[in-house]
Amino acid sequence: MLALAGFLTPIVWRRSIGVKIETRPAGPLQANFYLVYEDGAGIVIDPGGDPELIMEIAGDAGVDINAIFITHGHADHLAAAPELAAATGAPICASAEAGEVLVSPEIYSLFPGMPKVTPAKVDRILSDGDSAGFAGLTVAVVATPGHSPGSLTYFTGGALFPGDLLFHGSVGRTDLPGGSFEQLAASVKKLVSMFPPDTMVYPGHGNATTLKQEKENNIFLADLDW
Repeated sequence: MLALAGFLTPIVWRRSIGVKIETRPAGPLQANFYLVYEDGAGIVIDPGGDPELIMEIAGDAGVDINAIFITHGHADHLAAAPELAAATGAPICASAEAGEVLVSPEIYSLFPGMPKVTPAKVDRILSDGDSAGFAGLTVAVVATPGHSPGSLTYFTGGALFPGDLLFHGSVGRTDLPGGSFEQLAASVKKLVSMFPPDTMVYPGHGNATTLKQEKENNIFLADLDW
């Protein structure tokens, strides 16, 4: 049992009873977005494209979107956030670095083929140790740089949402501006030290996994001093 800065009481790291998670790949780079909800209200994590699809899935589930969380400032994880926020009135929550991308997306376009982003403002700037409550869900914020500056991992519903930090059998690329494998490795080790081995990990691309699975079998982490 651990306590993060910003929490008044310790948190028991387990899957919250009743929380449901819907996921689909969206946008030209097929990044996963996540709808996390219970009792008809929820949040969206990393809406990188297809806002109409996200709204359709939420509508089919009978879910009101109460907030939008962005893990990092790459267009394939935030491109649909402005349209989704406009359609639902949900605030956008992200790091200051991701906020800079949203304000001036044309400056931060990484390469051709990235989805077009409408400029927008982050409503709530998040940093390490923060917590945010929406729709009956508490979202804990862990700074996990390495793939990009300002990358955040969210813990909610008993699961981790690390964006492009960690994948099933792989890790995020670190050859883009601001990337660092040393920082990425330290961020993964940070998560492993904070959460139980069986904690579910829902990455920005590909299939879900667990911290234990990646610590023991991910070849990109094999040389880390655990």
